[in-house]
Formats: sequence, C-alpha cells, structure tokens
Amino acid sequence: MIDNQAGYQTLAPTQVNGVLASSLLFISSFAPVLFFFVTGVGYGLQSLHRKKASHWYVILNKLIVLVFADLLIHWSNGKWIGLEFLGFIGLSSLVLEFVRKSKFPIIVSLVGFVAISLIRYLLGPYLHNLGYDQQGGWLLNWIVGFKDTPDVSYPLSPWLAYPFVGYLAGVAAVHYQRFIENHRTKAVLGLLILGILPAFSGLFLAKRGASFFRWGTVGIGFYVVSFAIILAGLAISLALCKNSKLANLQEALSLKGIASLAVVPIHYILIYWVVISGGKEVDPFKYILITVAVLVLSFLLSRQVESFSQKVRRFKQQKVVWLLLVGLFILAAVITLISGKEATALAIYPRTFGQIVLCLLFVVRWPL
Repeated sequence: MIDNQAGYQTLAPTQVNGVLASSLLFISSFAPVLFFFVTGVGYGLQSLHRKKASHWYVILNKLIVLVFADLLIHWSNGKWIGLEFLGFIGLSSLVLEFVRKSKFPIIVSLVGFVAISLIRYLLGPYLHNLGYDQQGGWLLNWIVGFKDTPDVSYPLSPWLAYPFVGYLAGVAAVHYQRFIENHRTKAVLGLLILGILPAFSGLFLAKRGASFFRWGTVGIGFYVVSFAIILAGLAISLALCKNSKLANLQEALSLKGIASLAVVPIHYILIYWVVISGGKEVDPFKYILITVAVLVLSFLLSRQVESFSQKVRRFKQQKVVWLLLVGLFILAAVITLISGKEATALAIYPRTFGQIVLCLLFVVRWPL
C-alpha cells in the first residue's frame, strides 16, 4: 500500500513505466486484495467462537468509524460521498457478520464468491453489450463493476469476492489447524504449488491481451493473478509465523490493534510531506529510499497511536473521553469540509487528525 502510493506520488512520469518501477507498482497494487482477504480470514478464524451479547455494538462501532474515516477523504477533496478503501472494509465487515450468523456460512461464502465473480465477468459484459449499463445508473454500475462509478474505487463486484474467499480460508485454518502445525512445510509447499495455476493462467491471459487494469473496474487478468498473490501471501505467512528464530522479524512486520488502521492516514500525510518538500519526479532509487523511510516512520507512528489508545482505554471516565473525541472529530470534519470546498491542500491536516481521533474511538465505549 505504502509502496504503491509513494510510487505514483513521487516517481517521474518517464520512470513509472520502467521495468523496476512498473514491477514494484504492479505487485503493490494487490495490497487492497490482501487487506480485503485478511478481513475475511479474521471472521473465518472466529467462526467457532461464541458471540458475545455486545458483538453487534462492536460491529456497528467499527462500521461507523471506518465509514467516517472514509468520508473524511472525500470531504478533503470537496466531495460529499464516495467509497474508498476504509469504507469498503466496513461494508465487508457488515456482510461477513451476516455470513457468520447464517445457518450455512461456508455455503453462503462459496456461493457469494462464485456469484460475485459471475456478475463481474459474465453478467457485466452481457449488460454492457445490451447497453444497460448506460441506463441503469450508479447503483447498477457499482454492483456489476464493469463500468466506472464516480467517486467509487471499489465496486461490489469483484472486490467482495476477496472477503468471501478469506472467510473460507479462515474456517479452513481453524478446522485443519493441527495438520498445519504438524506439517507446516507441506502446507507451505502445497499453497505455492496451488498458486501456480492462477499464475500461469494470468500469463495465458496476458498473451491473449486480457486487461490487468485495477483502478475502479478490475480486469480479468488482474483478478486471476490476485489469487496467486493470495496463495503466495498465505505461504509466506505460514513460513514466518511461530518460528522463534524469526521473532524479531515477526514483530517488525506486525501492526496490532489500532495501529493497523492508523497506518493509513499516517502514511498518506507522510507522503504528502515528501511531495511538498520536493520529492517529486524522482528516479527509481530515490523512490525506493522514500518508500522505505515512509514505511518505517508509518509503522513507528502507528504503534505510538496504538500505545496512546491503550492509555485512553484505561481512563476511568470513558463517557467524558467519548464526548471529547466525538467533539474533536466533529471539529476536524467541519474544518475538512470547509477547506476541502476551497480545494486547498491544507485539508489533509484536519482530515488526518480526524482519522486518528476515529482510531481512538475504536477503543472507547459508547456512553449508553
């Protein structure tokens, strides 16, 4: 995610299509795939856990926080509404909660994955050929995902397929936990071998001139190869986890709790500072240095937000804390809306502050 954003913001236009830069940008463009997939994995891992009476409070709180964090991005650009990365995670979480509560969650997830795939790559082209996507409006375009929807980076199809697949993977990890722990090497090799199929299918599609476009609509080539990336990611995770010799590496690569959300607004403002400081149209070497620097700083600052959130959680007067944070968010939102309407780049400051405040609201209970 950080590499992709840094690349498009700092690389010189003539360098974007270079072998090194284009390869890094292509690989890093799969970041949302892994994020949405991992969202599903989390729900799958919890599939056998008893649900607490307050679990809907947790889901609703997460949805509200993520939606408003997403809206702040649009407000800072002078727009009222849209759907970006954070909002789609919130939507996915809500869908997966209903999946988990269903009588047959595995079947629902499998059918959902197949249906979403068919809607995008079979129904979508069919409706386009008939001209229905010209008349159906934004809702149809968002559901089908064949045509760009204004201010929407992640249409329902095919992006919702990844949380569905992630849920299936999470359930499988729970059911086969003992086998995976006892035969970790075989599991890693099995995942890598399985990933060969979508990888070679992607090469075949590339030779046939298939689209690997990702922004807004998702080309069939990108969609197929994304499953090779998922399988490789699972294999790497299994190889790294629970290895005492790699404990330091595991700690360095992990973002726990609120840090995993805080890293989003933090890396955006860090890249913005790089750009306004003259880090524009750089060569690939400087781009890599910038990416590494932003990555390290983003992780460090995100962990500071997580550490501060734990102090907020332990504060006795939670009602006072909640009211204070809500007040700060409203203030940040108003300033973001005003500065965003004026099309000023300064809107990124209240936007970032508001998103950090929302991160803290994750750990504070509503005063009910």
